[in-house]
Amino acid sequence: MNLPEISENLIEQLNHGNTKAFDKIYHTYYLYLCAIAVYYVHDKRVAGEIVNDVFVAFWQNRHHITYPALPYLRRAIQNASISYLRSSYFNEKQMTEQMEEIWAFLENHILSSDNPLQALEHSEMNTIIMKKVEELPTKCRAIFKASLYEGKTYSEIAEEQNINVTTVRVQMKIALTKLRESLGTPYMIAILMFL
Repeated sequence: MNLPEISENLIEQLNHGNTKAFDKIYHTYYLYLCAIAVYYVHDKRVAGEIVNDVFVAFWQNRHHITYPALPYLRRAIQNASISYLRSSYFNEKQMTEQMEEIWAFLENHILSSDNPLQALEHSEMNTIIMKKVEELPTKCRAIFKASLYEGKTYSEIAEEQNINVTTVRVQMKIALTKLRESLGTPYMIAILMFL
């Protein structure tokens, strides 16, 4: 499959944060990039996740993307696929220890309560989570809060904010990535239980 290069005009629009330019690039090259990832990981679901992760990074680095951008995306997919293959061979003992830590956290903070959401709301953990949510970029924060706290669907958020559903997904992924980096696994488990 040989697709045309992403135009310089589209790259310039992307550099200025134009979400429509990003959506066009995403929809034009998504399947092509998935095919590259599938070649490495032999799993369509994982390939789709890899491509979405690469597009999140692509959006986050949009100010630094230069023409031609397609080779950058291809290389990013190859690197992410290889990284996935390396990480999938985690030491079983390490994974077991992580799972034990997660379950201990859940038992102590969430599952031991008759009302897990209330337990989360009244805990010190909620204060920490809220502080980190407030540190998210404005657009990410608004979308994340609408999803988590107001229970809105991606479609509802997209319609309300006059943006594409894909943009909502990307912004949620950015929010979750930033929160995972700043909070760590146990806090993320608590957040994800209520998404």
